[in-house]
Amino acid sequence: MSNLFSNHSAFTEVLKHRNLPLWMMEEFDFYRCIKFNDAFYGKTVSELHRGNLRPNDKSGRHSVLFPNEKISYWADSAETAKAETKKHKMGSNLITFWSYDDASSTFPTCALREPLIIIDGVGLGFASILAKYENDEELSKQDRILLDEIMHEKPDCLAYHSHANKGSTNFLFFEKGFTKLALRQVRLRLGERNGNSKIIFCADFSDYHPFVEAYGKYFEPIARVGECLEYRHTSEYMDRNNEYEKSLKAIGDFYGRNDK
Repeated sequence: MSNLFSNHSAFTEVLKHRNLPLWMMEEFDFYRCIKFNDAFYGKTVSELHRGNLRPNDKSGRHSVLFPNEKISYWADSAETAKAETKKHKMGSNLITFWSYDDASSTFPTCALREPLIIIDGVGLGFASILAKYENDEELSKQDRILLDEIMHEKPDCLAYHSHANKGSTNFLFFEKGFTKLALRQVRLRLGERNGNSKIIFCADFSDYHPFVEAYGKYFEPIARVGECLEYRHTSEYMDRNNEYEKSLKAIGDFYGRNDK
């Protein structure tokens, strides 16, 4: 059993790296809040989700520490994700993404079935490296060796303390790990516009049964939902749907064999 992270199922196996606090784990939920603006109307869930993987523009603190990586920021709960928006003064018109590691679903939609590879930056003291950068302090030789060791292991993400919600955890995803995520919900709440809200469900139920077509839906003014039917002709839809159908068939074959 595991109690390493609050957003991780306590009943799954955990594999540990010999030297670094690096774990191979399954069954996670992750949350991300971003400020909503009217340019997001009409953008499909697929487009909005891809926008969570930020290109490395060399201006952010993590971009400087990991200069060759695209990154995406997630949190261990919706509360932590919202606290981060308050910290950065994003207002109350927000989109909240609720994702999970696709491979641990009963019905995965991605071909990659590898568990998440997570480096526990809390255990490594990663927060002290961040603090040095934010205070314009020069990183030590040991700090840079540690950053090189982290990237040498090619992790999916790095966990570190949230300063916005004490006792909680943020997750910095690298591109490899980001591709392992699938969406459960995308919620729009217009707190500055009478609290109008709408949820697009991309997966549901205890086994995260996916609704692949939901990636083609989008928000319309004010907090309504439309659908781009052309999405169902994209390679992304066909790839996800094919993997979903494979999992359905495998489950059907399994129960068929055991019913005989």
